[in-house]
Amino acid sequence: MSLKRALMPYATKLLTSQPLEHFRERVTTLLRDLRRQPREAVFYFRVDDPYSWLLAQQLSLLVRETGLRIRPRTMLQLPAEMYPEPELYRQYSIRDAALSAQLHNLNFSTTQVPSHSDAFAASRILLAHEDDPGYLSLAQTLCRHLWNGDIDAIHVLGTRTAVMAEKQARKELEARRDGFLKEGHYLTGTLNYGGSWYWGPDRLDHLRERLARERGESLPVSALEWRNLRLTRPPKSTQGEPLEFFFSFRSPYSWLALERVLKLTKHYQLGLKIRPVLPMVMRGLTVPKAKRMYIVRDAAREAARAGVPFGKICDPVGPGVERCMAIWPLAEREKKLARFVGEAGLAIWGKGIDVASDAGLRKVVEAAGLKWSDAQIALKDDGWIEQATRNRDDMVASGSWGVPTFRFRGVTVWGQDRLPVVERLILEEIKT
Repeated sequence: MSLKRALMPYATKLLTSQPLEHFRERVTTLLRDLRRQPREAVFYFRVDDPYSWLLAQQLSLLVRETGLRIRPRTMLQLPAEMYPEPELYRQYSIRDAALSAQLHNLNFSTTQVPSHSDAFAASRILLAHEDDPGYLSLAQTLCRHLWNGDIDAIHVLGTRTAVMAEKQARKELEARRDGFLKEGHYLTGTLNYGGSWYWGPDRLDHLRERLARERGESLPVSALEWRNLRLTRPPKSTQGEPLEFFFSFRSPYSWLALERVLKLTKHYQLGLKIRPVLPMVMRGLTVPKAKRMYIVRDAAREAARAGVPFGKICDPVGPGVERCMAIWPLAEREKKLARFVGEAGLAIWGKGIDVASDAGLRKVVEAAGLKWSDAQIALKDDGWIEQATRNRDDMVASGSWGVPTFRFRGVTVWGQDRLPVVERLILEEIKT
């Protein structure tokens, strides 16, 4: 093992340390107060991004409750390399935003995709009003018109208020696109507060918690209710039905989801079908540094909130993933796949064990109740490749490009944040 790989778990443990992150926050707050600067968050808003619209709705209340100042930064064009399946993402985000709106009690009811020219017309208005206190209200109004196809209302508004010149607007939006990755992120519908990033409705509770810490208060329990699985009385109509879980050994969010998925399927007496896929970078897709760094830090705070071991990481990309994938059919035949996946996730994300090595993988295999002698035979069989390809193709065909993805009764949702949606699907309490 190289020195760099040997040191990786200790470096990531430091990088993801939540006490260290909170210390950095306190230093940032102290410096801000010494300079007599306001509490201010930069809001990266894109009018044709459904998550931006949802977050804008939440920020109006947050501003009233906390006095936080919002400095808007209107965006439209984004770095192309951040989106491996841009059209698939665009279509999925609309369906997902509707589900997210139901979780967070927000408004989103459209299914049509706004055109780029219409979004540009709305963005020109917003660019001219970034210094106005009514920006959030204006942004929500323009979103409502744009997403509902009421383009005439946007043009009428453009004749009654300030609008940035077309040439200037294009230049400004292109410059913001080109500088976005340098600023540290890749998604709109995000807030940057004191150097930390908060994406969409699903991460606003982390910002609320930070603001509460600054005031010496605790985050209200109600702020986290949307995350919780209720685990109510199981309906007989769904008992025995399969829940498909598309999983990657290199996905921290797959690891974060696993315990809750097992709890959900056990409580509601569902069948669980774990369907491993190769990570994006092993499918020829790139994941730039800004995206990798955000994912690790975000997963760390999500793990801390969920009480999941995380931070001492040994990246399994390449041989580590391939070796775990080779064991998967064996574990499935022995009816120990969930246990093997759990032990592998703990080793990779919580203990910094190198599953690319025989010593590391053997620990995982035996902890899962499998025989190392059987695993050695399985490692010589590449039959898993065809199965993994089928899993990937099926996942993409269902409307998702990444993991963790869940499918229940023909409905596909992506991300560990959507397990409450899966529960509502089981209980038939959500519109799809």
